Parts: sequence; C-alpha cells; structure tokens
Amino acid sequence: MTSLKGDDSSSIPDRSFNQWDDNFVQSLETPYGAAEYCERVKTLVKEVKILLNEMQSGDGNVMERLEMIDALQCLGIDRYFGTEIKAILDCVYRYWDRSVGIDLGCDSSMKNLNATALGLRVLRLYCYDVSADVLENFKDKNGQFLFLVGTNDNNQNIIREEQLMRIMLNLLRASGVAFPEERIMEEAKVFSSIYLKQILQKPEDMFKKSFLKEVEYALLYEWSRTFSRWEARNFIEIYKLDNLRLKDKKILELAKLDFNVLQFAYKTEMKNLSSWWAGSRLTNLIPIRQRPIEYFLLGVSAGDKLEFSSSRIALAKSTTLLSLMDDLFDDYLTLQQVELVTKAIIQGWDISIIEDIPANFKRTVEFVFQEVHELAREATKKQGREMMPFITKAWADYVEASLKQAQWNARQHIPTYNEYIKIAATTAAIGPLSLHPLLLAAHDLVDDAIEKIFNNQCRFYELIWLCTRLIDDVHDYQDDKQHGQITSAISCYMGDHPECSEEEALNHINYIISQSIKELTWEFLKQDNALLDWEKLSFNLNRGLQCFYVFGDGFSYHDKGMKQRIIEVLIDPIQI
Repeated sequence: MTSLKGDDSSSIPDRSFNQWDDNFVQSLETPYGAAEYCERVKTLVKEVKILLNEMQSGDGNVMERLEMIDALQCLGIDRYFGTEIKAILDCVYRYWDRSVGIDLGCDSSMKNLNATALGLRVLRLYCYDVSADVLENFKDKNGQFLFLVGTNDNNQNIIREEQLMRIMLNLLRASGVAFPEERIMEEAKVFSSIYLKQILQKPEDMFKKSFLKEVEYALLYEWSRTFSRWEARNFIEIYKLDNLRLKDKKILELAKLDFNVLQFAYKTEMKNLSSWWAGSRLTNLIPIRQRPIEYFLLGVSAGDKLEFSSSRIALAKSTTLLSLMDDLFDDYLTLQQVELVTKAIIQGWDISIIEDIPANFKRTVEFVFQEVHELAREATKKQGREMMPFITKAWADYVEASLKQAQWNARQHIPTYNEYIKIAATTAAIGPLSLHPLLLAAHDLVDDAIEKIFNNQCRFYELIWLCTRLIDDVHDYQDDKQHGQITSAISCYMGDHPECSEEEALNHINYIISQSIKELTWEFLKQDNALLDWEKLSFNLNRGLQCFYVFGDGFSYHDKGMKQRIIEVLIDPIQI
C-alpha cells in the first residue's frame, strides 16, 4: 500500500481482468483422484524404500548416493523417505572433510569438485554442517577456479565439455543455498552463470535437451526463489528426456503419479475457492484485482501436502482479502475514509464506523470483515480457544501501517529509509496473510509462537517481511511512480543519499534483498534446526513470493511466468 487516489479514477491502473473464469475452473477434470492411483503411489513408495535401503547398506559410491537424494528432492517425493534419506546422508557425511569437501580418492580434482559441489547443496538442504570454504581448494593462485583453465600445472586432467558443464551446473546450484558472508559462493555463482549462459547461446543440437532445460531452470530459479511443485514439474520433464539418469524407472513413475494425485486435490480446492470468489460479486461494485487462483498457487507453494488443504484455501482467501484492502486504500478511499476503516478494525471490526463511506466501498469492506470472522471461527475450532484477538492484532498492525503510509503520500512526504522500512515491512501484510493458514496447519500453538508470526522483532519473520516488501518495491517502482505513488524503499534511499542515482539505489535494494535471503536461508537450514510445520510453511511462503517476482510483479499483474506456472502446476496433469 503506497498511495491514495481519492476520486481521481483516471490514474488508477486497471488490474481487474480475471484470467481464470469460474466456468473454466469448474470444468477442470482429472481421473487421478481414483483409489487405484493412490494405491499405486503407496506401492511405489514401498518399492523405492527397498531400493534406498539397499543403497544405504550396499557398496554404492558417494556420487551415486548424492545424485539419488538430489533426484528425490527435485522430483518432490523426498517427503516419503525421511528415514532412508537420513541414513544415506549420514553415510555420505562421513566422507565430508572440513578441509577439502568430498575426496573420491581419485586423481581428478574435477571429479572431487563435482562431488563437493553437489554434496554441499544436498547436505546443506538437509541441515548438515558443511562449510562453503572447501571450494577454495579448487582455485588456483590467481583466484580462478581450476577447471576454467582445463588443465593443471602438469598439463593433465583435460576435461570433456560435457563433464565441465555438469560441474558448472552443480556449482551454480550449490551457490543457491549460500549463507551470509560466503564470498566464495558468490564467486561460484558468477563463474558458473557466465559459462552456462554462454552454453545457452550455442546451437541446441550440440547438447542434450534435458541438460539445456536444467540449465535454463537453474539460471532462473535458484532454490530460494522457487517452490516444490514447480520444481517437481520441471524436473519430471527433465528426467523424462534423460532415461538413463535414474537408477530405477519406479522413481520417475512415483514422481509422476504423486504429482497428478496432488493436483487432483488442488483442483478440488480451486473449484471451492473460485465459487467463493464468484459468489462475492464484488467486481460488480469496483474494478479490483481478481486473482484467487494466483493466490491459491501461493498457498500451494507454502504447503503442498494433502493435509494442508484448509491452510492453502485460507492463504488464498487471506491474500484476496488483503489485496481488496490494498486496492481500496491505494486507489479509491480518501485519507479520511482510510482513517475510518482503520479505526473500525482496531475497535473490534465495528462496521458502524464506516456507515458514511460510499456504498460500493462499504460493501467491499463488509465482505472483508465477514470473511475474516469466518476464517477466525475456523482457526478457533482448530486451536480449541478463541483466536480472534490474535487475528485482530495482525490486521490492526497492517491497517495502521497502511494509514501511516497513506498520510505520507497525502503530504507528498518521503521519510528516511529507516523510518520507511519500519512501517512498510508491516504493509507487506505477512502477518495477516500467513496467520490464518498457519493457525489451521498446526494444533495447540502457544501464544509466543502465534505472536512471532506477526511480530517483526522475531528475526526469522523480520527477514520474510523485509524480503517481501523490498522485492515488491523494486518491481513496482517505475509503475508506482507513473501513478503518483512516491514512497518506496528506492525513493527513501535516494532521499537519504542525494548523490545516488536511481540505478544505484535499485542495485543497493537488490543487494539488501540478496543478503536477507542468505540470512533467511541460514536461519532455515542451520545445523540441527528442528523447525515446526508452521515455520516451514512460513519459509516456503517466502520462496513462493520470491518466485512470483521472477518475471516482474506476478503478484499484482498477469505475466507469462505466472500463467505458465498455474497451467503446469494446477491444470495440466503429467502424461503417464
């Protein structure tokens, strides 16, 4: 929420088009809800467990084990094999040397680098204590990675391009799970990205299609900017193109069926959500964002398991309600009307306070109030105690911060960056957005845990709030300026640093985002981190939000990336 338009509708951006009409959503059908498919999934899980147990107890080499766990994770089926994966990685971890990484006992430093890069990524994703400093061993005296030259000092180990490409790809993927202050990971990212981008410029028939697709995906979607179902869809297609990569065809069959069975559940939920939105008839009142299906995809990114059904729907509804309020505050209500709506929420959702605002706006606010109370009733039932006070607090913080920002815009005031971020992080609405679904995801949350969700004094959530606010500011900055919205992280930073150009300010904010994501990744993946389901949901929500902005502001506008993700994750099943 960054500006007010009052009655000047000429400058209001039209974002009201609904790409996924209710009639279309209701027409979606798939056979994968049938019991036979669910039973086949169970059978395949048992068979793959046998395969993994044999791998753990047998003489399988380290690289083979790492590639197996990496495949299970990328295909989105690792959740079935927690015990087996731990046993295999415990074995792999015994080969990890804190000084050199993984030494395969061969003369080729390139093979050791490949294993170390993949091991760094895989072990880190499962919260093992591994340092990126081991990559320093693979650099020469000039600070260049040895394999870029192709030979060692004795003119040995000339490396085939196919092998080099795989090393580069694993190095890039490892850099995607960087922690703060890991300079070597940034160097690895730059080196590998340059090389792989050059590969994509060469004729396609020079390389395997599966490899090119994997490179394209890795360059666009590092781990912190993607989510499980989208990654699974991409890697299923990649492994379909390369039949020799997986040790057993049952693994790919399981990934395909698991994807389609989950998608059946998502389609059922989408139909309920679409009916709910169509029944509101709010679009007859004012042109507002209609993106319930996009917001449902955000719910899938946060929690894709079957048991999180109510959380996915709650997140989609919460995001829809927040976008309604955001559009009203930004584009339609006067400052005085914003003050009245804020007061109504703070004073216990007192609808009488907004009696005098225009009828179409009042009806929209009433719908928000009504649906927030319905979500609160569901949360109260789940938790076994009254949840409305927590929900009111989260919403009150959000609207108070939004009011403050409205007052700045009304006065054409640009605060300092620090003043702005204290308020603007709250207007990112992570508190009310995530609170509703998280209350439905776990039983018996204690007060301290609930308050963490909307209290940005908790570093974990502070980082999520900050990343969300800043990436939105970066992608909407030019558009917001055109519509008279002057307050953003970029404009505030430039106000603090008059000598700074717009490009320099954008680069600085992008740097803050990058560093914050690294710190958040460390918070999530640090050794022995026993995160609860609701904390995992929060982290994965941030990954989904970051993914929404890969091609621009997919949160507010229709873009090619968002449409593709919805079609491939929610609509089109995998061909079996």
